[in-house]
Amino acid sequence: MANILTIAGFDPSGGAGVVADLKVITLLGEVGLAVPTALTVQDTQRVYNVSPVSSEIISKELDALWSDFQIDAVKIGMVYSSEAISLISQKMKQYRPNTLICDPIIRAKDGSLLTKDIELLKKGLFPLSTLITPNIDEAMVFTGEEIKNIDGMKKAAQKLYKSGPDAILITGGNLPDKAIDVFYDGHKFYTFEAIKKEKRPVHGTGCVFSAAIATFLAKGNGLVESIEKAKKFIKMAIDFSLRCGKGNLISNPYAYIANEIERYLVINELKEALSLLKSERIEKFIPEVSTQLVYALPCASNYQEVAGFPGRLTVIDGGIVAFSPPDFGASRHMANVVLKAMEFDPSYRSVINIKYKKDTVQKAKKLGYYVIEVEREEELPELKKIEGHSLPFLIEKAVSRAHLVPDMVYDLGDIGKEPMIRILGKTPKEVVRKLINLSKEE
Repeated sequence: MANILTIAGFDPSGGAGVVADLKVITLLGEVGLAVPTALTVQDTQRVYNVSPVSSEIISKELDALWSDFQIDAVKIGMVYSSEAISLISQKMKQYRPNTLICDPIIRAKDGSLLTKDIELLKKGLFPLSTLITPNIDEAMVFTGEEIKNIDGMKKAAQKLYKSGPDAILITGGNLPDKAIDVFYDGHKFYTFEAIKKEKRPVHGTGCVFSAAIATFLAKGNGLVESIEKAKKFIKMAIDFSLRCGKGNLISNPYAYIANEIERYLVINELKEALSLLKSERIEKFIPEVSTQLVYALPCASNYQEVAGFPGRLTVIDGGIVAFSPPDFGASRHMANVVLKAMEFDPSYRSVINIKYKKDTVQKAKKLGYYVIEVEREEELPELKKIEGHSLPFLIEKAVSRAHLVPDMVYDLGDIGKEPMIRILGKTPKEVVRKLINLSKEE
């Protein structure tokens, strides 16, 4: 296991600083070591006070750790005092870590100043860094240039490269619609892009992201690969962030791990649901386009994180047949339906499509199912042209009107579109049982 040292502030809310870094390092399977540079009084709403840790204590802590551990990577975050910046710079020159990630924090989300010497931070730590990870606002401070777009980020990265780091990653999480990061290694630019979901600020994202990069580097990945993996990690941490306090959300680094742990369980649940489906006489519900039953990982964000049956489920010789065992990425259409439902209620992770019959809809209502009709005419013309995009649009409209996820969504079809019913639920077995109940009402 790799040993990763984080040198940063102590945040009692656990959303940022050494506490957040240690969560990331541990969840990614490595050993976290920590030296706090300052004790803060803060919560999810604001920073109330900062008390710097003395340079003497920081020095003794660093010496003690280096005498006992082989340190594979160092991540430096908030360094409040000039004395601490100078001391840490001196110690990094002394111990020469192979990997040093510097996340040069200047201000908290509420605007509170978190370093007293911006110029010394730049001159003292940047030349020693494998990678620096300023956000756009920080990059503007360090370069003195305004950044409005990707080209501005690239120019700032080139200017920051002259200050001495091996590479620069300017993070664009505060861009309007997409979180676009620009990486520059002195030769080539790379961009890393993610769609933003949450409009409310999330606390500690820079700390979590840079700690993840440091950890993936310590695992032996290259810089670009480490950033790609860390980008996925932080996107999930933000998309499934936690409403713990009264202010900003707190990022959720466990979301990434939850998905990895659940992979086997998701596949196994689908296999058991298929067995349940085969045990009942429900072949008459299979539509002409066949049936797909899908189940999403708890923190799924794309169709590759939703499992289904490759080739769908169909009827042969009077029985339901799966052509292949369940696998992830097997159905973009139905995956998009469940992903849209999860945006409203993350517990609704499964859906099946069945043949439309007026009687089926009426029986569902008799059973107390919450049923919504969507009309294909409501689809935007531009979405009809994009494969797999029309259904999520219709689901969004339906759920937005109802303010909750229904048991059943149906439509009467359109040109080239078969009328269809979709049954939603929290698990595949719950979805199949809803279908079986409809069958028993026949």
